[in-house]
Amino acid sequence: MGVGRVFENADWLHIVKVAGKVAAVVILLVLTFVFLHRVRTVLPPFVIAVVISYILNPAVNYGQRRGLTRAQAIAVTYLVLVVVATVVLVFVIPVLVNEVNRLTDNIPQYISQMQQGIGHLERLYEAADIPTAVRDTVNQTVEHFLLTLEERLTGVLSGIMVGVGGFFSSLFYLLLGNLLAIYVLKDSREMYRSFEQLFPAPYRPAVLRFLTDVNRVISGFVHGRLIISAGVGVLATVVLAIFGIRFYLMLGIIAGLTNLIPYFGPFIGAVPAVLLASFQSVGLVVQVAILYVLIQQFDGFILSPRIMARTTGLHPLGVVFAVLAFGSLFGWWGLFFGVPLGATVKVCFDHLLRWVRAA
Repeated sequence: MGVGRVFENADWLHIVKVAGKVAAVVILLVLTFVFLHRVRTVLPPFVIAVVISYILNPAVNYGQRRGLTRAQAIAVTYLVLVVVATVVLVFVIPVLVNEVNRLTDNIPQYISQMQQGIGHLERLYEAADIPTAVRDTVNQTVEHFLLTLEERLTGVLSGIMVGVGGFFSSLFYLLLGNLLAIYVLKDSREMYRSFEQLFPAPYRPAVLRFLTDVNRVISGFVHGRLIISAGVGVLATVVLAIFGIRFYLMLGIIAGLTNLIPYFGPFIGAVPAVLLASFQSVGLVVQVAILYVLIQQFDGFILSPRIMARTTGLHPLGVVFAVLAFGSLFGWWGLFFGVPLGATVKVCFDHLLRWVRAA
């Protein structure tokens, strides 16, 4: 068939219509991006609303399955949320602020203890036959390490205090975000149906299947890790308090937050706990180390791989690879969100392969 024959048989009207629609969509997306960039200062409450509604939606759906109307399920969910928030504000935040303040005051004492311990080690290697140049290098390295450690610890603790203060200063955004989240939860199904209409009818089923799969893996990771991390945080706080470890609440919160990172989170969270326990006694160091090893074994090899594999579709080896790969690309954010990002990439490849095979 010649080129001229192809042009003769082409439906130019149809091509022009399709090209016009594509151009309109591109222009609309660009204008939307420009508009959002212009009004970015008012977006935080809406972003908070979407995140909160995404997290609370399973609880609302559960209430509906138990016979409540959607409005009643939203009300019950928020009642529980208000009770939890009140307990945190009244009992947890003051204790946390007090612990951070006490730790900040004790940093010079802890640094002094470390210097004494290092001095003991110095006396041991001074008795050994070590060249003077090597000994001077070691001394300089140790002094630099202690100064850097003190500066960084003070900076981290100051950052925590600023974060707590920033939380209260952003309370208006948080309250407004929750108010908007109620509307999102109430009208989510209508919003979803309106979203469907954005796609042409022939492509709508494939696009919606793709978005449903992406939502499944992200939702499974978010809700699964939040539940696991909350449990680990509470368990670590209780056990550390029983062992008599100072700053147990702060260390428990750190354990829960770092546990959002699959596999490696318990090790990261164990570092400050073991370090602070070393300032009390060697026996406590051993106890804390054993505690965190048990938590890591339970979470890293039993609980998390099963939950992550079931909800994200990733093999446990895939979970480890996603955490390491995205962590190397995006740092701490990559560690926290490596699994949902990896699962989303897997969904994209699955749908691409399905489309290629069907072509």
